[in-house]
Amino acid sequence: MRRFGFLTELQVRVVKLRAKGLSLREVAAVLGTSHQNVSVAERRARENVRAAEETILAYRVATAAVKVVVPDGTHLADVPRIVMEECDRAGVRLRADFTLIFKQLRFSRPRCVEGNRLALPVIVLVDREGYLSIYPYDDRVRAIVEGVESL
Repeated sequence: MRRFGFLTELQVRVVKLRAKGLSLREVAAVLGTSHQNVSVAERRARENVRAAEETILAYRVATAAVKVVVPDGTHLADVPRIVMEECDRAGVRLRADFTLIFKQLRFSRPRCVEGNRLALPVIVLVDREGYLSIYPYDDRVRAIVEGVESL
């Protein structure tokens, strides 16, 4: 059976059909298998995606030229300035402006934002090429960051 990164062909088929709104039993009928097999495939797909996301985060933390933890309560308009100042200190040419950083916070991490302030702390990672990634600095992310940093 073919693989697509961390996912098997069956897992991709299950995920696609479930994303279309089909029930476990409907997916099982389409694929000619049991709903238990569909359930297991879907669960393993989610686990594999979570592992892949953690792998990417660990890689980004390990290779980041700039790491900035911005505490909750920080005004959204202050975050781009904080990130830009840290990049300047590190000599990294940031490939984002105020608007892009602001939009990434507001639209790609909406659960971290409440009104005009951060509801949760975030960590901003900037790679050597100047591209940034923003993650909620929750317990899961903190454990990965601390684990990578301790090596």
